[in-house]
Amino acid sequence: MSDYIDFDALGQVLLASLIAGVGLVVVFALGMVGLAGWTTSRAEGVQVTTSGARRGASLAVAVLCFAVVVGGVLAGVGTILAKS
Repeated sequence: MSDYIDFDALGQVLLASLIAGVGLVVVFALGMVGLAGWTTSRAEGVQVTTSGARRGASLAVAVLCFAVVVGGVLAGVGTILAKS
């Protein structure tokens, strides 16, 4: 152990930030998938659409995921501002 660096605390901070950072990216990606399921796509000139119930569920997933991401970002900014 070092007199100047608490490696145990440093490891905890590194692990928490890695989990939060990767977690928010994964949730954002799921939101993008939900948004893609909500929109209409075209493949080789044939219009491909999803059913009404599935479109609504895709939009709900997208909105929920984006709300979680915004909440995570605001929590991070709030934590940074509270410490300064």
